[in-house]
Amino acid sequence: AHTFTGMIGFYDGLSHPVLGLDHFLAMVSVGIISAQIGGRAIWTVPTTFVFIMIIGGILGIIAEIFKGVDKQSVTLIDIGSLNFFADYLYLIIEFGIILSVILLGLAISINRKMSIFLTMIFVGVFGFCHGTAHGLEMPWAANPILFAFGFAVGTATLHLFGVGIGYFSLKTYFSSILLRIAGICCAAYGVYLIFLI
Repeated sequence: AHTFTGMIGFYDGLSHPVLGLDHFLAMVSVGIISAQIGGRAIWTVPTTFVFIMIIGGILGIIAEIFKGVDKQSVTLIDIGSLNFFADYLYLIIEFGIILSVILLGLAISINRKMSIFLTMIFVGVFGFCHGTAHGLEMPWAANPILFAFGFAVGTATLHLFGVGIGYFSLKTYFSSILLRIAGICCAAYGVYLIFLI
């Protein structure tokens, strides 16, 4: 089994954005929104998401690898405080992910050209939350570098998928209405996730 540890790291990272419906919807939504805006946003918005997501992922991986503490040098109260902080941080990240599903879905349903700069800021914040979650949920057997590379490739692929959906859905009035309905459904799913926390 150890022979394939590196491959497991890559494939785990590759599948991570796809297997979680919240991640999947957010990644595809970023691609759709960039297609709705058009022009250079088609590549700048998804690239911003992936770049900031990798930074968040690296921080998440570092936090996961070094989350153990030396029990001889700290008290049980210190350990409890660290765990409380970690849980609180993870909760903030989860809310960021849920908020990304809601707001990205609403942005699709509105179907208006938004400011590229403003979109990149929001997408960057959402990318950081998703990346940190990917890093924190990294399997211990995985190679961290290949895992990060895997979830970056998986995310970029989903963005391209979203760009394709957005591009072809804007061709006709009927398909653009279906896309707006899909955006509303995405936002509604995000609201549903709030009640699961």
